[in-house]
Amino acid sequence: MNKFYSFQWAQKKGEILVESLNDYNDQDLMLGKHFLKEPFVVKVSEGKKLYDIVHFQDPFNFAISERVHKVFKDAGVTGWNSYEIVIEGRNEKYYGFQVSGKCGKLYRPKESGFVTGYEFGSETWDGSDFFCPQGTLLIFCTERVTQLLTTNRITNIELKEIDTIQWYSA
Repeated sequence: MNKFYSFQWAQKKGEILVESLNDYNDQDLMLGKHFLKEPFVVKVSEGKKLYDIVHFQDPFNFAISERVHKVFKDAGVTGWNSYEIVIEGRNEKYYGFQVSGKCGKLYRPKESGFVTGYEFGSETWDGSDFFCPQGTLLIFCTERVTQLLTTNRITNIELKEIDTIQWYSA
């Protein structure tokens, strides 16, 4: 059985957050349904420290450092796309991150309440290293990605096994 992890933002103290200078649909951008003219220009809106993962001032989108981009490309990680980001006033190179991998809908319990663990039909997973369950903006990744991120000491991420996450089912 495959182990899957939730790929989340760690929210480090003093981290830089960026905001776009242009309008965009945040959900479509994250899922790769919206393509941008490159480079996508953003400005620092708060914080002072750049980490490997830099979040936008929207709930879904983030950028990865050139180092992370290279780690993913060199390892042949699947289920993601990127677009060039320019952070005004900074020389560091970043890429917007889009998730293209998919799986079916998450199983929902019959009764409402708190639940531990996300589950989906393994036959609905497209086999990508990064993927979003249908109808959600959750980002899941494989154990291989988790090992790459850990081995390379990638900063500003939080990885949790999806079968240990508590969530509320309405």
